Amino acid sequence: MEMKKIACGVLFAAASMTAVMAAEEVGAPAPGPASAASAALPALGSLVGASLVSLFSYYLH
Repeated sequence: MEMKKIACGVLFAAASMTAVMAAEEVGAPAPGPASAASAALPALGSLVGASLVSLFSYYLH
């Protein structure tokens, strides 16, 4: 069971690093948001990220 937790942690870390390394850099700045609806998008992303981390920690516990 302990090896399963370690393997899951390593796999999660590798997937996170792969996602970060795959991000392409954009030379030109992005245009500003056209409406206030896009302002809530970062809050939604952090909520999803917190939920995934919570689920991952619950799985390892």
